[in-house]
Amino acid sequence: MELRRFRGLLESGALSLSEIARETGLDRKTVRKYLSSAGSGDAAAAVAERAVPGEGD
Repeated sequence: MELRRFRGLLESGALSLSEIARETGLDRKTVRKYLSSAGSGDAAAAVAERAVPGEGD
């Protein structure tokens, strides 16, 4: 899952953290944490590797 693609939408005001959380299935606080630290790469990579329920079953 690529949260980085949501950064521009969040910054432009097109989507809120809550809307991004709903879209991704992540908690709002998790989305805030990962988008605020997206420059570090480690946090974004952890979200990208997270298993999405229902996929790959």
